[in-house]
Amino acid sequence: MGKRITVYFVGLIITALGIALVVHSDVGAGPWDAVAVGLKLHFGLTIGMWSIIAQGCVVLITAIIERARFQFESILAIMLRSWFLDLWFYVILNDINFTSSPVIQWMTFALGVFAVGLGIGIYVEAKLPKTPLDGLMLALSNAFGWSLSTARILIELTGVAIGFLLGGPVGIGTVIIALTLGRIISVVNRSMKKHIVMPGVST
Repeated sequence: MGKRITVYFVGLIITALGIALVVHSDVGAGPWDAVAVGLKLHFGLTIGMWSIIAQGCVVLITAIIERARFQFESILAIMLRSWFLDLWFYVILNDINFTSSPVIQWMTFALGVFAVGLGIGIYVEAKLPKTPLDGLMLALSNAFGWSLSTARILIELTGVAIGFLLGGPVGIGTVIIALTLGRIISVVNRSMKKHIVMPGVST
C-alpha cells in the first residue's frame, strides 16, 4: 500500500505542476482548466476551487455511465490535485515570468502538457481514487471499448466548447492538448504497467 500511495501522490503532484505550467504559458489552458479559469473570471475563488466544483458534476456523469454509486472518493482525488495546483500556480510559480518570449511560452507549454500526461499515466496505475475526468475517461473506455486516447479526446473537446463559452483561456494550446493528451497518457500508462508492479493490484 505504501508504494501505491507514493505513486499516487507523485502522479498527482506532477499533474498539478503540468496544469500550472500550461496556464502560466498563456497560449491556451487545458480544456477543463479553461472551464475552471472561466468560472474564476466570472465568480472569483481560485482555479483549484472551481476545478473541484466543476468536476463534481463529472463524477455524477460517470456514475450514470457506469450505473454505479456516486464516487465520493473521486472528490478527494480532485481536492488533492487542486490543492497542489493552487500551491504551484499561486505560490511556487507565481513570480516567474513564463511569457517573456514566444520561445519560453511554448517551451513552458510543452513541458506542462508532458507533465500532465506523465502524471496522469503514473497515478491511475496506483488504482486509488481517480480525479473525475480520469474516472470518466476510464468509464467511457470500459463502457464503449474505446482506447484511453479516444475517450480522452472526446472529453477534452467537450471541455474546449464549455471553456470557450465561459470566456476561459481557450487558444491553440487548448486544441493541442485536446488532441494529444490522451496519447501521452496511453503511452505513459503502458510503460507503467510494464515496469512498475503495484503490490496487491491485479492488472
